[in-house]
Amino acid sequence: MNQFKRYLYRFSIKQKMIVAFLTVSLLGVLTIAVTAQFYYTRATTQDFYNIARGSSASLNHQIDRYFKQLSQSTSAVIAGPLRSIGGGFHPNQEAGAIQAWMTGKEPLTLSNRLVIEDTLRRYIAINYSEIESLVLLKENGELVSSNGQVEYRPEEPWLRLPFTEKTVVIPTYESYPYQIPIVSLVIPVYSTENTRLVGRLVINLSLSEIKEIMGKTSIGKTGKFIIISSSDTIVYHPDASLLGKPLLKTSLGDLRLSVSDTLQKVGSLDYLITFTQSDFTEWRILAVVPLQEMATGLNVATKSMLIVLLFLFLFVILVVPISTKLLMEPVVRLKQVMYQVERGNLDVQVEYHPGKDELQSLNRSFGQMIGRLNDLIDDVYRYQLREMQLEVRQKDAMIKALQGQINPHFLYNTLDIIRSIAFLEEVPRIEKITGNLAAFFRYTAKLEPLEVTLREEIDHLRKYLEIIDIRFKQNFQSQVYVNEKFMEVRLVKLSLQPIVENAVKYAVEPMNGNAAILINAFDEGDDLILEVADNGPGIPRDKLEDIRRSLAQVGEQQAEGHYAVRDSLGLANVHARLVLRYGGRYGVSIDSFPARGTVVSIRFPYEKTSIEAEQR
Repeated sequence: MNQFKRYLYRFSIKQKMIVAFLTVSLLGVLTIAVTAQFYYTRATTQDFYNIARGSSASLNHQIDRYFKQLSQSTSAVIAGPLRSIGGGFHPNQEAGAIQAWMTGKEPLTLSNRLVIEDTLRRYIAINYSEIESLVLLKENGELVSSNGQVEYRPEEPWLRLPFTEKTVVIPTYESYPYQIPIVSLVIPVYSTENTRLVGRLVINLSLSEIKEIMGKTSIGKTGKFIIISSSDTIVYHPDASLLGKPLLKTSLGDLRLSVSDTLQKVGSLDYLITFTQSDFTEWRILAVVPLQEMATGLNVATKSMLIVLLFLFLFVILVVPISTKLLMEPVVRLKQVMYQVERGNLDVQVEYHPGKDELQSLNRSFGQMIGRLNDLIDDVYRYQLREMQLEVRQKDAMIKALQGQINPHFLYNTLDIIRSIAFLEEVPRIEKITGNLAAFFRYTAKLEPLEVTLREEIDHLRKYLEIIDIRFKQNFQSQVYVNEKFMEVRLVKLSLQPIVENAVKYAVEPMNGNAAILINAFDEGDDLILEVADNGPGIPRDKLEDIRRSLAQVGEQQAEGHYAVRDSLGLANVHARLVLRYGGRYGVSIDSFPARGTVVSIRFPYEKTSIEAEQR
């Protein structure tokens, strides 16, 4: 991730904005195209399933009604024609002939066979021309056929059926002896006297009526309806060569008919397939349509989307660079101003226009920051020239005067930092330094209150340490180890920072920043002690004694009620204000160890909170 970020930094914001706009635009259009294609395909497919399923159900209904009407129309033939009105004078030879033979009342003789055959042929001629033959069959194997055939091959499917009371439709097979595709309707025959099952009537039908029914309904240009039997043989197919063949032995063998409404691959093409099943025949009528035919509208929509995508791409290519240039002009101007500030030129003017534009607000804020920084520098120089030799007898006035004498050494160092990092760092670092500098002077410029909490003092110190850390980059280290229970203790304002600043000057700077400063706190009776330790070169013994004598002298002067101006406003300044505020037993002490470092201790009263007092 970091490597990727560093790679992005090679390019300008303008280039990155153009790439980002293009990417977002293209992804948006592609997302719309993919989504539209998905939902359009799903809607088109569902429409096909709904239409095809309805057509398939309608065809099933028509075929079932055809077989049921055919079955009902044979009732009169099975019962036998009525006797003639002439009664005994002109008896009808056909009356009751079928029932008499089927029920066993009369044997099958040549004469009554001829009568039955003639009856069956007359039924065919009057009613259904598509009937290939009618066969009456008894349980004992005797049969009479409308075509005069007295024997049939044993493999005839209706011969192998057990005698039941259920009407059965046998799917397409080749008839004997004519070798044409037929279906057979097997109807149980009952006695008209006691409704006992006495045989069956087999109606062998050509496929002409089924073809006519199926031909009335079409689906698409190349779609087709196919009838598949419960045993997975082809009952009807527009290709006559497939009639009666098992499905697995044809080009449709890959079809999976366990679930309706599916997209399946048959051969090299994808097909949309749905079907409904008849309760009467148990046949399934399949609607099969190539997906490519149903996707014609989808292809048109896809082409339209590609055209829109092309126009949008050209629009983005032409408009994005122009709009990006307009957006980047304020940023470029601000960058040039920041570059001047990096070089130390604080007299530059930042151009901005009123409004809600964030970049204009940033220009205005940066201009105000430069103006305030100039004012701050002027104030610091003005305070430096002001004489600080007036004696103040009132302790509070004296403390305020001492606080106003904070050494501007920090300001000089900060300004040096701003100039030194101008060619090395980016603008955000200057913003960080100037922000901390402004916070520092806001903190020190307030004379009230005289005392602050240790938390406020440490927060102020951290801003200072951040600037020092930026100055020396990664070499400098600092840590603050102060228990949370001490954070609300109050002490004289600006007691800690000048001590740390002194450590930076005499310990960190001589070692080119390769040093550390540690701050910790601990209680000792009714006092709290802050320690500032560094690992610098230490202080020579003779100079250490001079500093201690100087601190003692400052304490004596404050006890007598007056204060002498000194060149060093670090240790002496803090010590003097602590003595003035809390008394002679408080203040600053110093210990140093040559080549190992220095420890400066700040002692002041520790006023415990009520909760701490109860715990003790």
